[in-house]
Amino acid sequence: MALGAQPSAVVALVMRQGLAIAAVGVAAGALVAVGAAKAVAGALYGISFADPIAWSAAVVTLFAVAALANAVPARRAAVVDPATALRAE
Repeated sequence: MALGAQPSAVVALVMRQGLAIAAVGVAAGALVAVGAAKAVAGALYGISFADPIAWSAAVVTLFAVAALANAVPARRAAVVDPATALRAE
């Protein structure tokens, strides 16, 4: 983060970094989940293991939770006084 950055730019930076990590995690988890879903496909009743609504709901939920988890640190980073942060380091 740069000195003199606008709070909105700091929030955007922190959120972008956090959601990028979440995207990698969701992609890796989806690959594992597809394999696991195929393995238990016989136990599923009434839906296919490739149900697009269920997969979409899972991805949207994970990204919403990741966004909420990143919002608090992003807000804190936006209100930190740069001089105080430099003295602490």
